[in-house]
Amino acid sequence: MFFMKIIRVGINTANLSYARRNAGANNNNTRIMKLNKKLIAAAACAALPFASQLSAEEDPWSFSVSLDVNSHFMSYGANVWGEDTEDIGDELLFQPSAQVDYAINDTMGAYAGIWFDINGLATGDIDWASEAGSDIQEIDLWVGYWVTSGDLTLDFTLQQWYYAGETEGILDITVSYDTLFAPYLRIHNRIEAVGDQNKGTIYEIGGTLYEGEYEGISYGFSVGGAFNFDEYHVDGEDGYAYSFIGGSASYVFYSTDSLDIDLHGGLTYYATDEDNTGNADSGYLTGNIGVGFSF
Repeated sequence: MFFMKIIRVGINTANLSYARRNAGANNNNTRIMKLNKKLIAAAACAALPFASQLSAEEDPWSFSVSLDVNSHFMSYGANVWGEDTEDIGDELLFQPSAQVDYAINDTMGAYAGIWFDINGLATGDIDWASEAGSDIQEIDLWVGYWVTSGDLTLDFTLQQWYYAGETEGILDITVSYDTLFAPYLRIHNRIEAVGDQNKGTIYEIGGTLYEGEYEGISYGFSVGGAFNFDEYHVDGEDGYAYSFIGGSASYVFYSTDSLDIDLHGGLTYYATDEDNTGNADSGYLTGNIGVGFSF
């Protein structure tokens, strides 16, 4: 589950996924954590030789589960929990996720996943969760499809974010290129709004500054920034929204032919435009740690 995903979620592409987590950084990544979780297959397969089919002995299915604790819930530059998560240590947010990937062949694949935001900051806003007295604040579901040609990968992710008794709809389109710094462009489209939100688009550009390995520990550093033109977060506010720089590391401490278990974590700093994102502060240092299972 290493620093990919690139989606909320550096290009924390190994965690990409990105549900409502910010696609940048420690989520995850996340949220990229991140680049989130959804680009696991795309990131892994971008380097594969161009071919029309998987070899007969390869299993096209893969599964991953990540049990993560995050200090912040950064959603495309906005600090969702505001004053409750000003600094690392103010609150711990349990944000587990799971994803299944299917490799159609060596150049395309599909995936589906789920992500939860669980904490005691407010009563559950999802109807069934509230009635059960649950601390589940949000559930995100997604399905996606990726296709690669040479070093270029296109990834399409359709998401449904359930919170506050309503549903926010998202369509992410990510273009990545397997070359120096692994640059990517994510076009994050809100196609279904909640409450007084505006439908709109955020454009995030980023890449990997450095990746390495030391005594079994994989690590990496990524950077990115984003802007919008259509009052995505706040009415009347456009332009620069946020930027981030982060580092993450992962260590596989148990491995068999059918299961890998890793410990992963990272730190990410977000510089945000307070007017554009609606944040109380302009900068947030965020952290996460988690255990990942791949099988």
